[in-house]
Amino acid sequence: MPGQPTTDDVRWGLGDAALAFVLANVVAILLTPVAYWLTGQPPSKDFNEVPLSTVALMQAPYAGSMLAFALVVARRKGRGPIADFGIRMRWIDAPVGIVLGIATQYAATLLYLPFVRWDIITTDDIEQPARELTDRAHGAGVLLLFLVVAVLAPIAEEIFFRGLVLRSIERRLGTRWAIAGSAALFGAAHFEPLQFPALFVFGLVAAILVTRTGRLGPAIWAHVAFNAVAVAALLF
Repeated sequence: MPGQPTTDDVRWGLGDAALAFVLANVVAILLTPVAYWLTGQPPSKDFNEVPLSTVALMQAPYAGSMLAFALVVARRKGRGPIADFGIRMRWIDAPVGIVLGIATQYAATLLYLPFVRWDIITTDDIEQPARELTDRAHGAGVLLLFLVVAVLAPIAEEIFFRGLVLRSIERRLGTRWAIAGSAALFGAAHFEPLQFPALFVFGLVAAILVTRTGRLGPAIWAHVAFNAVAVAALLF
């Protein structure tokens, strides 16, 4: 893999990734009251009643913590995030990533067709998590939704899952296991069983892009397009 760090270059690994994931969830939980306070909303037991602005602020600490931890461990235990994770971008990354991200989003929906046809699940079941967000998006909330889902999440998750996680697995088990393992962990980390197949497929595509090019640029653009298409389909 181009630019792959060797064992002699770095001291970070899966233990750092696991710790970062746990800390990100802890930080998000601890800062939840702050999100309510900043938006002037009283805490609600019904998540469906929480305004979109509050939901967005709840997600920011989670994504931000994963991103920050990955950058810190690469700087302190490796050669730095750019060298270790391939945080680079070329002009070709945008068109290639966007096309593949859109194609993967539509291709992933085909996985559910047999289950929908056999009445095992419905399209409403599949769309429910995203629908809960988009139903609360009005006016400026729509822009906020796109910023959180199609900008913040793709950058943070690609650096974490296709940077720290993928390369940690690769150094220990090789590229094939890294592609499959990082995709599985990416899907599982969202805690949405029905969305796991689609997320796993996207994770495979993103991981292949990274391992083939040696940089995160194509995967970030693919992730932006993948999420943006999902949000746009529900909003419009």
